[in-house]
Amino acid sequence: MHRSISLLLTAAISGAALAQSNERGANYDGALTDVGATTASGGFVFNGRTGVFPNGEMALSFRNQLCNPGLVPVEWQSAGTSTVNQMKTDHPKFSFLVCREVNGRFQQISDWSFCKHAFTSTNSSSTCGGSCTQPPNGGQQCGVKCSDVYGASTNASQTWLSAPGEINPWLGTWAHVGSFFDIGHPGQAGYPLPADGVRSLSISGLSALDSRVRIMENQLQGTLTGSLYFQIQVIHEGERVENRGNNMMSRPFGLTWTGSTWSIVAPTSVATYGSILTRWAGSTMTIGQNGDGTFAGTSDGRFAVAVKVAGPTNGLWHYEYAVHNIDNNRGGASFRLPVCSSARVLNIGSRDIDQNPLNDWTSSVVGGEIVFQAPAGNAHRWNQVRNFWFDSDAAPVAGNASIDEADPGPGALTVTVATSVPAYVPIVHLGNGCGTPAATLTGNGGLPTAGNAAFGIMVTSAPAVPYVLLFSGPIAGAPIVPGCDFFIDANAFGNLGGFVTDAAGTGLHTTGVDALWGDVHLQAATLIPSPPILGILGLSSAIRVRYNGAGCP
Repeated sequence: MHRSISLLLTAAISGAALAQSNERGANYDGALTDVGATTASGGFVFNGRTGVFPNGEMALSFRNQLCNPGLVPVEWQSAGTSTVNQMKTDHPKFSFLVCREVNGRFQQISDWSFCKHAFTSTNSSSTCGGSCTQPPNGGQQCGVKCSDVYGASTNASQTWLSAPGEINPWLGTWAHVGSFFDIGHPGQAGYPLPADGVRSLSISGLSALDSRVRIMENQLQGTLTGSLYFQIQVIHEGERVENRGNNMMSRPFGLTWTGSTWSIVAPTSVATYGSILTRWAGSTMTIGQNGDGTFAGTSDGRFAVAVKVAGPTNGLWHYEYAVHNIDNNRGGASFRLPVCSSARVLNIGSRDIDQNPLNDWTSSVVGGEIVFQAPAGNAHRWNQVRNFWFDSDAAPVAGNASIDEADPGPGALTVTVATSVPAYVPIVHLGNGCGTPAATLTGNGGLPTAGNAAFGIMVTSAPAVPYVLLFSGPIAGAPIVPGCDFFIDANAFGNLGGFVTDAAGTGLHTTGVDALWGDVHLQAATLIPSPPILGILGLSSAIRVRYNGAGCP
């Protein structure tokens, strides 16, 4: 289900061979100190658009500032120029990401954007909390307490933007041979040029959107002022994971459609550190790592998992997960959550970062797990946010999400991230009702625990029925008519009375159900238009209420 046997064996055997120990030590630390700005002209650039609004596409770029708070110079070796074509790989790489919240779902709306390759440090001394010590190699290093600023226009320079898949975000290395800079692009004369590690890129023939942060305009509908967030992340070769807490910064911003173009609304708030998922109000975010965090061949990078759980509504909790691959090079091939086997899982879905329905992840519930699985060619890569959601009658408790790695390499086959999971079923759905239509029983008012006077039993039917009789007792499940089961022992059931439904067909029963009972089985009889029993009655769905229960039944 999760990987083929051959891939698992390949990963286990080849991990040590593929590992590269390039850790530079605790004193090597490059830090973002600002992204964007509080003025649009200072921090943002609209690079153009194409197509017919609102089904076109647009491009943006953002400013960032980097400082060296460490004790040794940070390498800033150039990836080549038009006159010096021999590319060097040891320099900062900046990635870009745009998200927004849509109907409670925090989702990426930018593409898997090209990354900026830094080329020269200006080694300024005004903003890094101390006197800048000029480094021995000049602009090919960032000195201690020195800074460098890349304006939004500079970060939009297609000369220095290359594909994210060429970068190993965990090690910080860059596969320059065969890269975009090396062989050029399809519109370039002579393409593809030799994959020889010599810079051959010409930006002639690139459109205003190519290589930049691109957003489909159909993702920009509705109110946008202050509802968008961008993130910049810096990758340094060999930087220890303990020093990466200052490598990601995000900031809100807005966009306004003027009728012919996009106008950027700059934020008034400051940039903050951490995964962009920290911008998802009301969510809880945790981070899991593959391995022990070293470069000794036993580790790979991190995933962040944010979750929001709402409900219960009509007996169901709604789960929303957003997963950010921070710097895991092998990528995610699945997202798995434990779930009680007695739980119902409904309205399950996922979202990737493109609009191609042919490569969507699949979802299933099997073996006590909810499994979201990637197809070939659409693994969860670094600097991407994926979404997963479902409804369930299982309540949230602390547990672990599992992310299987997509590619062979160093580290374990699975990354584990602590989060909330659907692993407590307070009310077990025993079976559906009968009649036309059949009524539904659910819990209402929270969990069935001692002292929760708000908890009750809700019946819902459409069209509305005028009166409902509620029964309780031990489980039996004896068929009455074909396709119609009475889930309470006919020789030992009690009548908890009835209640009148409202015009919408909903009624709530809060008396006579005692938490001291422990487990109780409930089912209702309804007067409905097309009754299967004695010509006058139908049966609702049946439930088992686990008072003061825990875990899976």
